[in-house]
Amino acid sequence: MSEYHKIETLYVRDEATFKVNPFQLKNRVYGIIKSWQFTEKIDGTNIRCIWDHVGQKVMFGGKTDRGQIPADLATYLYETVRPERLIEVFPDVDAVIYGEGYGAGIQKGGDLSATKKFITFDVLVDNKWWLAQENVNDVAAKLGLDVVPDFGEMTLEQATEFVKAGFKSKLNGGLAQAEGLVGRTIETLFDKKGSRLIIKLKTKDF
Repeated sequence: MSEYHKIETLYVRDEATFKVNPFQLKNRVYGIIKSWQFTEKIDGTNIRCIWDHVGQKVMFGGKTDRGQIPADLATYLYETVRPERLIEVFPDVDAVIYGEGYGAGIQKGGDLSATKKFITFDVLVDNKWWLAQENVNDVAAKLGLDVVPDFGEMTLEQATEFVKAGFKSKLNGGLAQAEGLVGRTIETLFDKKGSRLIIKLKTKDF
């Protein structure tokens, strides 16, 4: 139940070129939202930190329940995401902290970090409440965790041009090109199918 939902690509992809068509939204509901909140998309592996407040324990998972976590990243998680910190932030409710495991040996993350790290991008409380970005930042700060870099509010058109041109990651002193952006609505919204309105844009897709 705690597996992270799919983040849809903003535009429809051309089956022949595998590039996106910036004139055709994958979901027309996206066009209704005037301004989106964007954070950097990190090239890594999805990690879940699952807090059980009754048992006062934290468990770690990959993208799926079968997902494997590299041993050195698992060590980093056990040393960093501590139950004694979580019980102070979530004393009477369960929570899942979603993030990206990144760094040398994970995807192309060697340019982002020489060692494996965890960076927070979302928090789900009581299996139903997605925290707003400022609250995600607050939780990460209280737990001593990094949070994905913020790129502010933009329209879809502005974000498209920004990602299409390519830009530097805000991690590791800006030495590497960023993979792209993830856009969220300011307040959590869902479409008529119950899917959360959250999108991604990758430079390589243009």
